Amino acid sequence: MRLKPFILSTACVLAAGCGGGGSSSGPSTLSVTIPTSPITSGTSVQAVASITDASGATSPASNVTWSSSNRNVLAVTSSGLLTAAKAGAAIITATSGSLVGELAVTVIPGAPNRIVIYSGDGQVGNRGGTLPDPLCTNVLDAAGNLLTGITVTYVVATGGGAIAAPTSPATDGQGIATSGHWTLGLGTGVQTVTATASVGSVTFHANSQ
Repeated sequence: MRLKPFILSTACVLAAGCGGGGSSSGPSTLSVTIPTSPITSGTSVQAVASITDASGATSPASNVTWSSSNRNVLAVTSSGLLTAAKAGAAIITATSGSLVGELAVTVIPGAPNRIVIYSGDGQVGNRGGTLPDPLCTNVLDAAGNLLTGITVTYVVATGGGAIAAPTSPATDGQGIATSGHWTLGLGTGVQTVTATASVGSVTFHANSQ
């Protein structure tokens, strides 16, 4: 009978050691980190999931499942590799057992990749007359994101007409580089203007009557 107090005392210590008491408080948490933010479109970074226990000790999370709220903006593989595409924002979620961690990630446009015509092509006007619409282009990165602040130079290529200022506008906040109006040359038929950026050029056509 004298052994009973000893047995009861040992049971209490074991219970405390299993997380029921002691000086530590609060549940474990899972956090997600990336080496750089924001992420540039066309690049990839490795996300890391870590668990912080009630005592403040941190260790890598195991058996992590990854997901993205918007895969068009940011795709994620089963290993946590993030690949940025369209500019915007996405939430990356990591799940390890009953623990869930989230990270908001922003994707910004990448380097210029190509120039495209936005509007102003295919106009028709009288020879020597000024066309009603300016010439407009976009400069895009590899994922199709519109870029701002990129200079585009407009030059008459054939027909002998002229482009009013600005002849070298930069893409604005909407990603559009807008020239002055095009005055056709005195000849008839197709006349052209070339718009050139650092990544190439496009050609506008107009029919002079």
